[in-house]
Amino acid sequence: MLSKGHTDFMLGELGRKWSLPLLPTGTAMFEGLPLRALVLDALAPAVGSGTITLHDGEREGVLVIRDGVVSETVWVSGGVRADGDETLAIMNASKAATVSACRLSDDAIALVGTLIRGDPCYADLRLEWVVWPRLVQDLRDRGETFVIELSTPTGRGVTVIQNGRQVATFAESHPALGTVDLLDDLATGGVGTIRVLVDRDARGGLQSAEPSFAASSLEAPRPEFLVLPSTIPTDTDTDHSNATLSALFGPHHDASGLDPRIGIDGIGPRGMNQVESLLPQLKLLVQDRLQRSSGTVEEVVEAAAKDRQSVEWLADRVRVMTVRGFLHSTFDQLADDMLALSARTSG
Repeated sequence: MLSKGHTDFMLGELGRKWSLPLLPTGTAMFEGLPLRALVLDALAPAVGSGTITLHDGEREGVLVIRDGVVSETVWVSGGVRADGDETLAIMNASKAATVSACRLSDDAIALVGTLIRGDPCYADLRLEWVVWPRLVQDLRDRGETFVIELSTPTGRGVTVIQNGRQVATFAESHPALGTVDLLDDLATGGVGTIRVLVDRDARGGLQSAEPSFAASSLEAPRPEFLVLPSTIPTDTDTDHSNATLSALFGPHHDASGLDPRIGIDGIGPRGMNQVESLLPQLKLLVQDRLQRSSGTVEEVVEAAAKDRQSVEWLADRVRVMTVRGFLHSTFDQLADDMLALSARTSG
């Protein structure tokens, strides 16, 4: 008996909502038949092991068939993902939908649960912002089960990471399971979007994964890439009130009182704006550049504001920061954005 569940994912700083990832394909049984001519649950014995997919405009769904029985169902409408008993009734009511079915190998069918069950980790991450091999390695190092979906002008592809290994990879141009370089080839163009899902319910190796019908958490996990400065000076003052900033960039001038360079309008010498006066705008710049990996850099911005540092001082520090999976030029651009914001507001 399938459990009932409903999860509303409003994904992505760039406005996208949840959608089904690319699924592997096997031996096609039929494609694009009208739903009104079919009985969905009656198809399961004929499929054996595979998937039945539905499309109705922007709405889409999938039934996962294992040993002739419907084991999982997912329906996506308006960016909202629903699963459980009620979804089959919703699908049957979509009379304008078209239906396709295919049989899958045991390895491919073992992947499908992770693909449709994964919670959002990163949405609309730009390929231009990251160093692809470092992003993949970072996710491998975390020891969880991740789905990386890459969409580029030349095609889409998916790779699945479990326990530090890329266990399965496929693409539109190679829908059967293939080698890990399928996505590497797509990434060489340098333009595209990346979505990362995490399946915290995955059990053991994917070759023996069992379906899980527990409702997904409403709160998306928010793992972040590790952000480190190029050099980390030693700070012996462990009681410093700005410990985050000091740990990253070393001690600063006396913070016991107001910085003598700061005027009553919050602008220092040569018209330098203080971070404190532009804190909301600066944090938005960081979030826009780094998306869900912005947390540690935002802490640095907040610490600079508390320490009454100038935007110019902050920009210098940002330039020497690195983040695994991002190009150094991203931080140069972020620093330039901060300086441009400061110039606009002090002009």
